[in-house]
Amino acid sequence: MISKDKKAQLKIQQMAFVLVAIFIFFAFISLIYVSIRMNFMKKQAVNLEADKAMEFAQKMTGVPELKWSQQCDSCIDLDKAMMLKNRTVYNDFFGLDHLSFEIIYPVITDKECITGNYPNCNKLTLISKSSYDTASRAYISLCRWDQETNNEMCYLGAVYASGKAVQSNT
Repeated sequence: MISKDKKAQLKIQQMAFVLVAIFIFFAFISLIYVSIRMNFMKKQAVNLEADKAMEFAQKMTGVPELKWSQQCDSCIDLDKAMMLKNRTVYNDFFGLDHLSFEIIYPVITDKECITGNYPNCNKLTLISKSSYDTASRAYISLCRWDQETNNEMCYLGAVYASGKAVQSNT
C-alpha cells in the first residue's frame, strides 16, 4: 500500500508535468504565431517596396538628373540617362534595385544601349542588381537631341523600376 506522503508526492509530480506540458504547448503556439506574423510583415514590406517603385516610376520625369526640358514636363532626357549609365555613383542614389528605360515606338533595333551603339538601340539600363524583384512599368516620353537634324527627337517609352529587395533573416 502506498503511503499518503507518496501519493501527495506523485500528485505534485503529475501537476508539475502538466504545467511543463502546458508551458511547452503555449511556447509552440507562440512560435507559430510569431512565424506567421513575420511572414505577413515580410509580404507587407515587399508590397510597400513595389508601391514605392511604382510611384517612383510615375514621378521619374520630375527628377532633375533625367528631366528633358521645361517645355515637356513628362519627358526623360535619354542623353542624360546615357551619361548616368556609366556612373556607378548613382546606383544607390535612387534607392532602387532596377531602373531601365525602353523605347516602345517607333520600333528601333532591340538591343541594350552602350556608348558605341547609342542612339541606335531601344533599351537603357541604369541600375540592375541581381536581386531585384518584378519591375513596375510606367509609360513616358523619351527624348534626345539628334545631331544630324539638329532637332529634338521624342519617342513613346516605358520606365521600369523595382524597389529594394527585402532581406530575409531566415
